[in-house]
Amino acid sequence: MKKYLIILLSLLCYGISAKNLGHRAGGGKKEYYSHLPENSLTALEHSIEGIQYRKDFLYLEFDIQETKDGEIVIFHDKYIKRMISYKQNKLELDRIYDELGLSSSSRKRHKVKIQQLTFSQLRRLHLTDHPDQLVPTLSEFIRVSKQQGLIKPMTVELKYIRTDAAKVKVIEMLKEFNESYMKNADIIFEKKYNMPFRVGFLSFSSKFKKIFGLNKKWCKLIKASGLHGVFKARSHVNLCN
Repeated sequence: MKKYLIILLSLLCYGISAKNLGHRAGGGKKEYYSHLPENSLTALEHSIEGIQYRKDFLYLEFDIQETKDGEIVIFHDKYIKRMISYKQNKLELDRIYDELGLSSSSRKRHKVKIQQLTFSQLRRLHLTDHPDQLVPTLSEFIRVSKQQGLIKPMTVELKYIRTDAAKVKVIEMLKEFNESYMKNADIIFEKKYNMPFRVGFLSFSSKFKKIFGLNKKWCKLIKASGLHGVFKARSHVNLCN
């Protein structure tokens, strides 16, 4: 019995130590800062100040998608429901529902996608239990990473990007960040980090296909921008090869 307990404890410890502490900027349920909202500016600030020097902080990771009017925001889910409480945002959400002309069933289910909202509508809402935290933009994440001295690689996971303009915008923003900051910073590459870039993209195969389709020009543009490609989540195989 004691032998099995030792094995179980070892596995649990391995699972904790193997986890990348930079996942979703280090915030959210089961993440290092579990009391802070995932993919938030406060999680990012705490992670850069407090834990990025740890060996199990392999890279800063967060998720991006596009609003209705083309702003690039940091948000994981397609729908706002899990991270933006209806009860806590009732007044503004009711107004937004009226603006969108949503059906009563959609309202009851709180079934609204990020891509249905303009950036100004989205910024009228706050993240659950954190009235001071709004959904951040990619530009805000980049600015804070520069200001606070990011010293680990940055990995941007592609979620829901619809338009060509947004694709170009994201590539250009990361290219500029790479050239103006990451190339000149003393980035620490931990032994377990197995991707070739200082700043680059992650995606699941299904998302990659929906975003880029069969058009190879996007992979060529990404590589020409010094961002290496788009790497498959978990396996880290380059989907652009």
